[in-house]
Amino acid sequence: AHNQLYRSRPFDLESWAKTLLVDVPQRIFGDRCVQLAFVLFWGTFLTSAAMAYYRTSWVDQVVPGPLIEHLEESFKESIKDRDPQVNYAMAAFYIRHNTGIGLRCFAWGILIVPGLKEILTNALILGAAFGHMGRPDVAAGVNFYNFVTAHGPFELTAIVLAGGAGLRLGLGWLKTHGLTRAASLQRTAVRAMPMMGTAMVLFFLAALIEGFLSPTSLPYAVKASVAIVSSLMLVFYFFVLGFPRKAR
Repeated sequence: AHNQLYRSRPFDLESWAKTLLVDVPQRIFGDRCVQLAFVLFWGTFLTSAAMAYYRTSWVDQVVPGPLIEHLEESFKESIKDRDPQVNYAMAAFYIRHNTGIGLRCFAWGILIVPGLKEILTNALILGAAFGHMGRPDVAAGVNFYNFVTAHGPFELTAIVLAGGAGLRLGLGWLKTHGLTRAASLQRTAVRAMPMMGTAMVLFFLAALIEGFLSPTSLPYAVKASVAIVSSLMLVFYFFVLGFPRKAR
């Protein structure tokens, strides 16, 4: 319809395939801001999770008390199948909630320091929550992991991409290479938007899994299998397709 109204070029499948399967993953793979966001997020997440697992005092320092209490209360009982009509509403809520996290990471990234703070804060809190719920003395932990495992890979990767896209935009504002700040931002946005677009797709996929698969009583092996397949898809897209190749 757009092509008919504006007399633009017809949809070029080959061009889009090259963009989505070659240009975007290679651009993301080689972007220093995404690499920085990846190291900061996962380094902080894993450190915070380990601290929360081995030291109960760590959770009190980095996570608001009501949040941990809410998690333990929410996952006190085994996960049972939910009303399918509720799943649609919850999937919509998860889409809004997840993309909200990503947009905050992206928006604050333009100011660099607040963007770094947003990435680190999310990593600290999420890592501490995962570590605490994994402790053997927390009975609700089994149900918690039963719920979060399937959608975790897409959601956490999306946070990293959104943070990296925001930092890329912020760097364009600071490092202009002789252009005006407005022109530099415009040029940098061309590099940042594919990252943010990919993050939004991952947030959307995570919300669908969280809305329709995570709250079911299916065996944990099924949800773990979804997480493994999702992780392999991410590795293939960002590392296999993204790895730079010499031009022939």
